[in-house]
Amino acid sequence: MDINVLANQLGKLAKVKKVSDSEFEIDTGARINAHNPITIYLTEKNGALYFSDHKMTLKYMSQIYELKSIDVKNCIAAVIKHYGFNVISGELFSQIKSDASLIETYYNIIMCIGQLAHMYVFFDNP
Repeated sequence: MDINVLANQLGKLAKVKKVSDSEFEIDTGARINAHNPITIYLTEKNGALYFSDHKMTLKYMSQIYELKSIDVKNCIAAVIKHYGFNVISGELFSQIKSDASLIETYYNIIMCIGQLAHMYVFFDNP
């Protein structure tokens, strides 16, 4: 897989801007709310390709939720597990396993971010 080829494919769905030789910023057009667009990054690291949120989701969530609450932690873990993503040091990311999985993974990370940002509907008090 070539990062430039994948970025070109994503350019048919969203605004793609080259940040460096190993990273592209993707303006998905989706929004968490009026003030928070969902921007993701296509990154190449150690020969693998990933989508990342650059810690945007958990930064946003920390303004709304008590992230140390066991209920909130469990809900976050369940959403992340459902999509098969990972969080390391506050960064949500997913490896792109093949060219064929690019579009599915792209939409899944947008949906995952949206579900995490709006999980308050499951709680009496965030």
